Amino acid sequence: MNEIIKDMVKSGKIPGAFIFEGESAVYSLARNLAKTIVCGNIKYKEENGEACGVCVSCVKAARGVHPDIITPENPGEGGALSFHIDRVRDIISELYLSPNDGGAKVYIIKDMHNMTPQAQNALLKSLEEPPPFVFFIMTVSDAALILETVRSRAVKFTVGINNNTGDNILPEYDDLIRDILTAGTDKSGIYQKILSSSFVSDKSGVLNFYSRMENALRDILAAKIFVNRPDSEIDFLYFDKIKDYEVIRKFINIYSAKKIILTSKKIHKYKSDLDYNINIKLNLNSFLSGLSV
Repeated sequence: MNEIIKDMVKSGKIPGAFIFEGESAVYSLARNLAKTIVCGNIKYKEENGEACGVCVSCVKAARGVHPDIITPENPGEGGALSFHIDRVRDIISELYLSPNDGGAKVYIIKDMHNMTPQAQNALLKSLEEPPPFVFFIMTVSDAALILETVRSRAVKFTVGINNNTGDNILPEYDDLIRDILTAGTDKSGIYQKILSSSFVSDKSGVLNFYSRMENALRDILAAKIFVNRPDSEIDFLYFDKIKDYEVIRKFINIYSAKKIILTSKKIHKYKSDLDYNINIKLNLNSFLSGLSV
């Protein structure tokens, strides 16, 4: 299992909602995480960050018969927009029922991209404030296919695919992101570089730029937490191709954990503003003005 997830399990601080993005293995990983959450061997989980595999709950989970690992059936015939709001209402109506075995209940929502926008909106409050014993694990082929408001309420892990945009504009994104992340850079110069970039005329391009920036900040935070461990143990999203760990160390020294969290919140705000048709150039200018790098 992913090392970051293992450390969440060891600490006992497991987020209430996950998104597993990818074409292959995401469902098996979702079930593995669900098994870990319901595993009854607390000491083993605290020491190893994963399911023990031998307790009663683990055996039931492995056989697919654990009553507290729930995979809602899609009432439609499958395919795009076939998961409707009525099914979500059924989930919500059962949400506060206590687990049957142990202290946790896990909902695995397969192919979240097939859920209608209305159904996704209906699920938002439950994702943001689930009962303390409820966890959601959503699988999706491409997280961009689900609502940003859903993505912002879950911890996302990408499995087996490049979670960013096409290779043709990645270098353009990366040059700008490195400039923004580097302390002392002239913001007006960055703004001019952004305005001359190919992606600024398209809202989806700007959203992808923000998402890549979020991934970079997430990686820096992860590196700060696990700075004394070998870099191979960290599952980077943005810095995945960087072999020189000293490059990341430079950003670790620039950014405090508090600054990373505040900056990530600002990025989320500007991404949300774009959903309301805010002028793209004004949005980017406000974003850069609000950075304290």
